[in-house]
Amino acid sequence: MQRRRFLLLAAILFLAIGGLLAYQYGWRDSGPVRLPTVEGCMLHLEPCAAPLPAGGSMIVEINPRRPQPADSLRLKVSFDRVEPNTVGVRFKGVNMKMGYLEHYVYELQRSEAVAPAILFDGQAGVFACSSNLMEWLVLVRVQLGDTLYEVPFKFETLQRG
Repeated sequence: MQRRRFLLLAAILFLAIGGLLAYQYGWRDSGPVRLPTVEGCMLHLEPCAAPLPAGGSMIVEINPRRPQPADSLRLKVSFDRVEPNTVGVRFKGVNMKMGYLEHYVYELQRSEAVAPAILFDGQAGVFACSSNLMEWLVLVRVQLGDTLYEVPFKFETLQRG
């Protein structure tokens, strides 16, 4: 009887450890696939384009141009030759950690667009600034099939007197 109980406890312990190892090393959501920062374009000045690994491309636009930290930002993301399941954005300070703001995802909504383009848009904002000129990354999160991609674009906010 004691031996049976010992074997049962050992089996439960073995399964629990195996489950934790499987979760830690592969059977969990590993998060988004982070693509390189799109170079040669500043979103606070102009729309920026980026190719996607699954094929197709996207164009990201922020309005108003040259925003201040307190401005509400209108984001538009259009897609060509690819149809995402969901699109969201989050903001990350380049030179300073911005805490909660860096983890919050603004979900964009699918809008009417001229075919064949697919458009997502919505409101967002950084609403914080530690200096007159603040550099940011807007991380555009694009769900394509089972894969979540995160594409970083640079932009700046300028605190005007």
